[in-house]
Amino acid sequence: MRKRQNVTLHEETIDLINEYQEQHHIRYPGEALDRMVAEWEEQQSRDNSMEYVMSLMATHFQEVFSEEMKRLRLAANSTNKNTQVLLELMNGFAMDQNLESCVTTELFESQAMKDAREAVEERISHQRQKRISAK
Repeated sequence: MRKRQNVTLHEETIDLINEYQEQHHIRYPGEALDRMVAEWEEQQSRDNSMEYVMSLMATHFQEVFSEEMKRLRLAANSTNKNTQVLLELMNGFAMDQNLESCVTTELFESQAMKDAREAVEERISHQRQKRISAK
């Protein structure tokens, strides 16, 4: 149902309505205004539905990644704890042996160090394979 209404508009608004009329080959300003409002409502509807989809996606990503982040946090805590224990043990060993200096692995890497490195790399590889198999 159409209803007549007298309104006062800014010149810029009238110019925009006229431009819209020309672009869309519309005869009357009221019809142009009706179409402009309909397009605006459609855009609002699309924006609202996009917002809804985005919020659903954000919630889903949060659920998925929160579990992964929890695992990473636990692994980091465990690694940190193990590293601190090793540092304490190494310090105690150095004190017990009255070591004044240290030969770094850059200068010389003992067979024991090579074996330990290989064992750790193998353990990490095995854990990675278990995670991939679990998925």
